[in-house]
Amino acid sequence: MGLWERLIGTGPVEEKDARSVLPELLASYGEEVRLARQIREHADQAPHQIGAQQLHAVAEEQDRLAQLLRDKITALGGEVSDHLAPLRGGKNHWARVARDLEETQALRRHYNEQAIRWDPHLPDVVELYRMLEQEKNRIIAALRDIALRADPHALD
Repeated sequence: MGLWERLIGTGPVEEKDARSVLPELLASYGEEVRLARQIREHADQAPHQIGAQQLHAVAEEQDRLAQLLRDKITALGGEVSDHLAPLRGGKNHWARVARDLEETQALRRHYNEQAIRWDPHLPDVVELYRMLEQEKNRIIAALRDIALRADPHALD
């Protein structure tokens, strides 16, 4: 099916049921768990106690979002594996926080795309993705604040 058929809706209707969303939920869960571990590791490497505390708080929020995804996966009959994906770092505190911020922004965009994709077929999944997107906005604000405080040139 081409772009035009998808835009005007003349192509075959794709059947969307609750089980078809499981691969996306599992991928989102894996990214949330990886990002929480990464932020926690970056907090342990932070040069200042305040930055470390703020990053630990962000990691706790990430854990909470991962738990929401885990609960939804379990409710849909899926199983969650604790596959440990590699963490990404940076040369200094600011670079590590900037990477965390970029990856969080990418997840927020992904959640918005998924909410659009599954609407109106799976309203409970759409609600979950919308809530995750809102929570990501809060985390992005916190990471942006940490990054600004970590950048030595931000005060120039």
